[in-house]
Amino acid sequence: MKKHLFSLAVAVMALTACTSEEVTDISQTQGNAISFENVVNKNSRAVEGDLDKNSFDMFMVYGYYTKENSSTPIQIFNGVPVKKVNGSWVYDGVRYWIPNCTYYFYAYSCADIAISADKGSPTLTLTNESTPSGRALSIMNYLCDTRHQHDLVYAENGPIVSTEKNNPQVSLPFKHALCKIKAVFTTDFPDGYTVKVSDVKIDEFYNKANFNARNKSWSGFIEEDGAYINLNVDPNKNTMTNAANSKVETSDIFIIPTVYPTDQWVKLHFTIELSKGNEVVLQRSIYGSWSPNWEVGKIYTYNINITGSSAGIEPIVFAAAQSLDDNSWDSSPEVNMQFGVDTKD
Repeated sequence: MKKHLFSLAVAVMALTACTSEEVTDISQTQGNAISFENVVNKNSRAVEGDLDKNSFDMFMVYGYYTKENSSTPIQIFNGVPVKKVNGSWVYDGVRYWIPNCTYYFYAYSCADIAISADKGSPTLTLTNESTPSGRALSIMNYLCDTRHQHDLVYAENGPIVSTEKNNPQVSLPFKHALCKIKAVFTTDFPDGYTVKVSDVKIDEFYNKANFNARNKSWSGFIEEDGAYINLNVDPNKNTMTNAANSKVETSDIFIIPTVYPTDQWVKLHFTIELSKGNEVVLQRSIYGSWSPNWEVGKIYTYNINITGSSAGIEPIVFAAAQSLDDNSWDSSPEVNMQFGVDTKD
């Protein structure tokens, strides 16, 4: 099978709003072959499992065209891997531009791998919709929990009307399909106390859903029993005091974005260990619950302040036993004193 070779720079959109972008030009082409370029965001920042311009090594491409005066789609890419090999990007089987046809392209990457059947089903919908606006790349039953924690990015481009020569390179600006969350812990316990945080996890959330790239939306949400995701804590940075800037941060996790009903709560669990000096005085597992409003492509930080009340312990308080008024004094027996004249010798 002949491989098509082309130069490509790849990255994904940052999770926060950014304005600086650059497009890396392709320096190598092959006649009238179809090749790709990707929008590079200078502000991309890599975290574990996150895709950026340095860690992006493969994506799956889909594409079709319609002939002039026809609405019937003819598919030419169907989940074809485009891989970085020795600094260049290749895919099997060269596809060429056919003049006077209209092309549409779609792509996704799930941490540089194709989505396996037990983690989701990517499909380019062509036969069920009669117009291009109704056609889209969909990922059905996408799994997102501790068994499948990866960045998921997608891109699309079209319509592109082909010509005899000088056809454009296909630009694929990738965007995040999931959202991310993390937790930051602080404490108000008095001086001399240290709080250790461990076993942070989230459960009772939607861990399966269907993604539609055209609408940039999720649907068909499923909450499976027992699904959870750990929010990892660096074991060297898992304790804190009430000093300024003392905190414990978890890793980011990927999660399916949606707006939860007000009567459906997601739970965040964690364990604290309270020490005074070198002595552990309290260990307790705690959870908090809320109805999130998670949007595609955003990161959410949850600030959690650990106090005595949040740890479920009662403070020591004082109250005066009686009021200090004139009647609060006790009376003693009366003493009769004898008086005389004080004379000097």
